Amino acid sequence: MALLSFLLSLVLCSFMVGAVITGRIKNDILQIEQFVFEKTSRIEETLSKLFYKTEMLAALVRYGNGVIQDFDGIAALIVDEPAILNILIAPNGIVTNAYSVRDDVSLLLGHDFFTESSGNIEALKAIINKELVMAGPFMARQGYMVLAGRLPVFLDEEKTDLWGLVSVTLSFPEALDNAELGRLRMQGYEYELWRINPDTNEKQVLDSNIRNASPNARYIEKHIPFLNADWYLKLLTTRSWYNYPEVIILILAGLFISFLILFIAQNNFRLKQTRAELAVLAKSDPLTGILNRRHFTDFIQIDIERARRLKENTYFILIDVDHFKKVNDTYGHIIGDKVLIEIAKRMKEIIRPYDLLARYGGEEFIIYLPNTDKNGAAVIAERIKHRLCDYPCEFPEVSLTVSASFGIAKIYDNGIEKAIRNADIALYRAKKEGRNRVVFYCDDTPAVMNH
Repeated sequence: MALLSFLLSLVLCSFMVGAVITGRIKNDILQIEQFVFEKTSRIEETLSKLFYKTEMLAALVRYGNGVIQDFDGIAALIVDEPAILNILIAPNGIVTNAYSVRDDVSLLLGHDFFTESSGNIEALKAIINKELVMAGPFMARQGYMVLAGRLPVFLDEEKTDLWGLVSVTLSFPEALDNAELGRLRMQGYEYELWRINPDTNEKQVLDSNIRNASPNARYIEKHIPFLNADWYLKLLTTRSWYNYPEVIILILAGLFISFLILFIAQNNFRLKQTRAELAVLAKSDPLTGILNRRHFTDFIQIDIERARRLKENTYFILIDVDHFKKVNDTYGHIIGDKVLIEIAKRMKEIIRPYDLLARYGGEEFIIYLPNTDKNGAAVIAERIKHRLCDYPCEFPEVSLTVSASFGIAKIYDNGIEKAIRNADIALYRAKKEGRNRVVFYCDDTPAVMNH
């Protein structure tokens, strides 16, 4: 009996230890998913911030009708990040002005981006698509890897009058320093950033700290679509089951079954809690706590179909905070974030319990109004407008008043995208007519009318 009890205890302890190891592995996978989500977002945010310099250059060109006065002085202000190697402007595709804090700019002058020579593929693609295109990473003439953003500049709103091209060149992988990929190893993870090389159609590793990873190592891989590029981030853990101290402790204390059961219960609770937190993060906007754009669209799909069957009227209200960039520039992004949180809070207090509010992007919000008419939509929009404009946002640091512009459109036959475009047209009209107003999209003509 003693031997049987001992063997039964060993079997039970082995089973419980195995369950703990499985739970830890699952928890590690969830943590890897969270890290991958965070790092891919940081990569996109970092590159977007740096390549935004091309938008600044293009705006200056358009403002000067094709001429930038004191280019070197302005360029010195734009090149405010160590990762930026140079910026240049190329009217008719030929580089006439360049600025760099590291290299001899004479090597850049006179280069023609509009020829079909090597290195100009992305520039020509930018002209064809009329949008910012990223080139690289590739080896520059100076002997180091770079990324380059090519943006065509048009002097008219219809984008038919092509002036030329502006470009920003970034040092790689230094351009990704703000993504803090290097800290992953200290947290027990290795990573690999790669893409399919558009020239060779083969896998190209862009950055990696993987040394001797096991073929069976647990990993998560996420696609990073950025501009015209398709990158992938692979993240894997370097820890094995015997690296967890609690597993060794459980093996040594295997006879204490109650302790093992308690440990498993706690571990399962943490696993469920992590899953619940990730589910909330996936559905809500991390700043304001309201729905994000993707899940807002998912939620209203079913309700719009229900409303269509019952022949109920439904509306969208698209809201854009007026002059929000000025708030960020004047008071800083921390105050700007607090303003967005306060605006979302006030709108939630005004809308009906069954209305849906989401952050549509940046300083834009959207509200879905089921079972309402034109007058009801206008009343809610006006109440929100006055609630924002008539009551200052009070913070310990500052007190400021904000306003917003509103575009309202009716939803027809489950046409969500069309209704949002119509609301955006009305919002554009509200801003054009002076902001801080409510404008309806006119149903029977392309024009819009004020409420």
